[in-house]
Amino acid sequence: MPNNINSSNIACAAWGWREVEIPEYFHWVANQGIRSVEVNAHPQAAKHLLDSGNDESVAKIATWAEEAGVDIICIAARNDFTIPDEIALEKEIQRVQRFIDIAKQLGAKFVRLLSGGHRNDNVPPEVFTRLHYAFNQIGDYAEAHGIKITIENHGGPTATGQRVAKIMEGIKSPVVGVNYDPANFLNQGTDPLMALRYILPWVNYSHWKDVTWADGRPQFCAFGKGEIVWEPIITELLNAGYRGYWAVEYEEPADVQHGTKESLDYLCQLLQEF
Repeated sequence: MPNNINSSNIACAAWGWREVEIPEYFHWVANQGIRSVEVNAHPQAAKHLLDSGNDESVAKIATWAEEAGVDIICIAARNDFTIPDEIALEKEIQRVQRFIDIAKQLGAKFVRLLSGGHRNDNVPPEVFTRLHYAFNQIGDYAEAHGIKITIENHGGPTATGQRVAKIMEGIKSPVVGVNYDPANFLNQGTDPLMALRYILPWVNYSHWKDVTWADGRPQFCAFGKGEIVWEPIITELLNAGYRGYWAVEYEEPADVQHGTKESLDYLCQLLQEF
């Protein structure tokens, strides 16, 4: 692999594994020779971490990771920082601070966050004001605890590279970056390569899946099984010196093992060619 990629950079994203008990998930990933894993913290991922994330459940996850021989690198959380009510927004910030505490307990390096408001329509200026406020609060908290934040492009305020750049330009903390997900950009009708060029200075993490079309609508599929042209995207990242994780994200629970294996094989093959 290139000098800035090695096997420890390859990871497994958690969302497709939301219906699998954590020990089984960890052991399967380890059996593929992959050491780095995410854990969901999402209300629709009840078999991973719920919002409460009490210390007992966190300790169990740490034990399971040690037994399987994997490293938890990221807590993949759900949040909404577009909330207009000030009191509700403060509660949401406090909830995310708990995810940072959990990441520190588990030895994870990252907490993956969203922006909220995933509709791809006009985003009024006050939404960006709220996002800047919330992410600056979270950035300060994460920096004090030695954790990095990575904001995923997931629609709405993050549907385009320009919007993501506008968010990032208002965030002061150097520990807050971007989780670059090319397929999410294309799913929103945004060219993922052009989007990358807007956000490249802030990319500190990445997710890898693909997009195909069915009945004229985009749908996610295994990495390498869709229509995204990957070479220029990966070249752009490598030329910029990207040294973060390459986390495969196969999203369909019904065949998550098969889809993840296909994705891992193709990603490793492609990176070898560089």
